[in-house]
Amino acid sequence: MPRWILPLNITLGIAIIAVAALIAADLLSFKISGLYPRNAQKPASQSATAPAASQDLLTFGPILERGLFGKATQGKLTPIVQTASTAAGQAAPPPAAVNDLILLGTAVGSFRETFALVLKSSTHEERVFRLGDTVFSAGPLVSVKKDVAEILVGGKGVKILTPTAAAEAAATAAAAPAAPASGGGLAASAGAGNYIVDQRALNAALDNIGQAMTDARLLPSMKDGKVEGFRATEVKPQGIFGTVGIRNGDVLLRMNDFPIDSPEKAIQSFASLKGQSRIKLDLIRDGQPTTFTYDIR
Repeated sequence: MPRWILPLNITLGIAIIAVAALIAADLLSFKISGLYPRNAQKPASQSATAPAASQDLLTFGPILERGLFGKATQGKLTPIVQTASTAAGQAAPPPAAVNDLILLGTAVGSFRETFALVLKSSTHEERVFRLGDTVFSAGPLVSVKKDVAEILVGGKGVKILTPTAAAEAAATAAAAPAAPASGGGLAASAGAGNYIVDQRALNAALDNIGQAMTDARLLPSMKDGKVEGFRATEVKPQGIFGTVGIRNGDVLLRMNDFPIDSPEKAIQSFASLKGQSRIKLDLIRDGQPTTFTYDIR
């Protein structure tokens, strides 16, 4: 026998064994896929809506259905399918309108023991909110006092009142036009630095001295390390300061020769104007000393 016959027979034998192994593997794979089909059990609508992760989990369905882990675990695998709105991400509910909220009561204590009972009128829902909580998605609760709470909305504090406090505020607002506390019509110019002041309007403004002091912002003016007077800024044109000729930048020095060099003296000077028939105001305007006189009639 030639020598090359033996190696050829061995090579042919190995090739035949390899082919037989491949055929056996294919037959085994086919049998297993027939026993546990991947997609035969899935409805068309389910495969269309289930996400990729659910598709992977569904391949384990036949294991549960055939009870390969025992009768106690036998059952059907049901995928959790998100609704279209959930899958797309539902939009957050719109913020509650502040005018839809009514403060029913408050309890004021320490920071963690301060609460507000709020009613949402549109849904008739009542809830208790602790300081710092978000009130019906309108904004955080930042302040709680008797009959009033403040909510931070868009970076601005918005107050909500109890029905009693709201009624009192409405009554005060309705009566406000009868008392000209803002200084409207308070004074008329009678020449350079001279004014005629309506006595009733002045008295009405001085009855609410706290409100009158908000008609301008008074800041201490320093000279040689001491307060020489108060500089007027943010002067409201229709306020008591604006109507008597005070401008932004004026430094108020003395009223009827009484120095205005402290907040207490400034309030005392204004309060003492009741019953006066003539007022002299010394001030500095544009760096120059100036005197205004007011005739009270």
